[in-house]
Amino acid sequence: MMTSGMKSMLLAFLIITTFSEERSQGIPLFLQNEFLNFLFPKDPGLVRVRKIDQAERMDSGKVLDFIGLVEQYDYPAEEHNVTTEDGYNLKIHRIPGSPLLDNKKKKEIVFIQHGILASSDSWVLYGPGKDLAFLLADQGYDVWIGNVRGNSYCRSHVNMTTYDPKFWQYSFHEIGTKDLPAMFDYIFNYTKQKDLYYIGHSMGGTALFTFLSSRPEYNMKIKMAICLAPASFWMKVSPTLNELITILPTIKEILRERETYDVFPQSLATVTVARTLCNDNAMTQIICVTVLFLIAGPDPAQLNTVSFIIHNI
Repeated sequence: MMTSGMKSMLLAFLIITTFSEERSQGIPLFLQNEFLNFLFPKDPGLVRVRKIDQAERMDSGKVLDFIGLVEQYDYPAEEHNVTTEDGYNLKIHRIPGSPLLDNKKKKEIVFIQHGILASSDSWVLYGPGKDLAFLLADQGYDVWIGNVRGNSYCRSHVNMTTYDPKFWQYSFHEIGTKDLPAMFDYIFNYTKQKDLYYIGHSMGGTALFTFLSSRPEYNMKIKMAICLAPASFWMKVSPTLNELITILPTIKEILRERETYDVFPQSLATVTVARTLCNDNAMTQIICVTVLFLIAGPDPAQLNTVSFIIHNI
């Protein structure tokens, strides 16, 4: 899967390249259309499966889903379904135990929430001994991992499809006020427990702040909240993002004409490009690093270039 940082990097870079007036002069229309088809494919060309052999990982459009990513290491994995009060169908994933433990005693719950443009897969891509979800399971926690409306696991609604523009009319506010309480209530009812630990990354932290400020009665149900790089304060943005903001009206109009509402879905094209241009042996990896630093700010010491690569394909 592509990391959310990698998705954001490619999204901003390619949108600016495609739509910026200065950069698009002289670019043939068919090339601009190819960029659009790359960013917003009608057919992503990927199929999620539970099991896959090594040859298929490299040569096909198949990727392991969350259950497959976890079970390949002999950890148990579950998928649970919940519907929000406004009709979005969500999937919650769970790692209820570890092959290193007997798993018989009652366990405390840890709920992990991904950031923007990500999914529950983000927490299990590297495997045991590295990923937080596996580490917590090994320490005896009952690990639940959320997914929010519109991501690759939550693309259905009780009376809308993803082709309906109204399906996409939401922000972190609805994720905090609708998705999180629906998932929390389901987990508490299923496990018969009354509280949990919360870990949220980026928008996962923002959604929690929104949730708890709008539903203060849930504060007592969270033993501890750990928010990793939460987006909670408005600050000056980078020139790159400022330029992106200036062309948003143009982007919005073009995408409306194409009846395209999904922002940069995971696709076989993006998977292939990222693996080709950003791997550790590619001379072009420096471009990936540079664009990422332009958007997020430079921090070479904390950069893991392996995370550029698409895993399990």
